[in-house]
Amino acid sequence: MGPASDQQIWFVTGKGGVGKSTMAAALARAAAGRSGEALLIEFEGSRAAARALGEHGDGVRHLQIEYLDALVDVMTSILGSRLLSRMLVNHRSVRRLVRAVPALRELALLDRVRDVAARRPGLRVVVDFPASGHSLDWLRVPVAAERFLRSGPAAELCYNLRRDVLSPDRSAVVVVSTVEPVVASETRQLCSRLIEELERSPDLLVANRVPHCPTVQQLARLRDAARREPGWAALEKVAAADWERAVETERALASLRAIADAPLARVPEFHLDPSPHEVLEHLGAAR
Repeated sequence: MGPASDQQIWFVTGKGGVGKSTMAAALARAAAGRSGEALLIEFEGSRAAARALGEHGDGVRHLQIEYLDALVDVMTSILGSRLLSRMLVNHRSVRRLVRAVPALRELALLDRVRDVAARRPGLRVVVDFPASGHSLDWLRVPVAAERFLRSGPAAELCYNLRRDVLSPDRSAVVVVSTVEPVVASETRQLCSRLIEELERSPDLLVANRVPHCPTVQQLARLRDAARREPGWAALEKVAAADWERAVETERALASLRAIADAPLARVPEFHLDPSPHEVLEHLGAAR
């Protein structure tokens, strides 16, 4: 599976600082390149993916969803009155209450994603999701809430989210990681929880900032050069360190492959943060 997969909604997640927003921007750019347009969604004040998109956003529309606005939409669908819903949400006591209940936040924001996708069935929607374990909580809330509520408008909302947003044929989960051992370990834990608690595996794994590895022949030539001319010794030492990092990288990638039956895309290490355009060719080579 690569960026051309059929699911309409793509949730992109991973530990903070791994380049998650850059990958979300790249996937949105890829979708726009194929169909002419795509939607990139971020939540509550975040614009990291929009900044990553920069000037490479031809055909990509950016939407920032705010919690209280999304909650008004949800309450309107239940109460039938936008005016009444807005009055309730804007009431000081109610506002304090709704901000203190995390499940309401996840349900409201996911329902806004569902509504946007439903209005444009052919539009690829890429969601820059919260980091690591928080994303699992988002995906788990509608299932848990539906079991608790059993019936009524709120239960119907949860059912609609499961059917229209969270089912594997409607949405894909993209997990971004780097190859540092600690980060790769946390990514394995996230994938394990996805499989165990939601009975679904990531649809795509992205290993970001994979270090460049010198070839065996290059290392041998540098060693020979260092023996003949001491000035080459410093470069030979750097190349040897790169080789050791590459060996560690392969261990991390093997461990990621072992936990999740998903295509793995490698994005190499760049000297500067790459643009979505630079990332695309590596995402398309997932295997």
